Amino acid sequence: MKDKFKKITLSLFTFIFLIYSTLILVHTEELHASESIDSKLIKKVSQSYTNKFCNSIGFGLSKGSAMNFSIKENNQVFNKRKEFKNINKELLAEEIAIAVVEKCGYPINLSGEKGIQEFKNYYLSKDQESSENR
Repeated sequence: MKDKFKKITLSLFTFIFLIYSTLILVHTEELHASESIDSKLIKKVSQSYTNKFCNSIGFGLSKGSAMNFSIKENNQVFNKRKEFKNINKELLAEEIAIAVVEKCGYPINLSGEKGIQEFKNYYLSKDQESSENR
């Protein structure tokens, strides 16, 4: 009985030791498979746009003026990157709308899902105008 217990305990400790030593010796790295280059760029552009837009609103520009300024500035900064020309405008507009409503939606009377949708549509129309004027 004692021999059986010792054997089971030894086997259990050996198993645990092997698992831990494998995890320590084999470097397991976190994979970011879900984050593609496109989604990273969308986050970067969105963050840049949101900062420019909210700062413009803070300086007293109207919503339209702040949007035009922010779009032009972002286009100048990111046009040099080839991925920017092929970026998904819908996803970008969604990211920007969420960030703007969270960060500075109150001064421009936008909040919640309705505010996000309203800003997204407004952004897409202004972006379309901007790309037609280029």
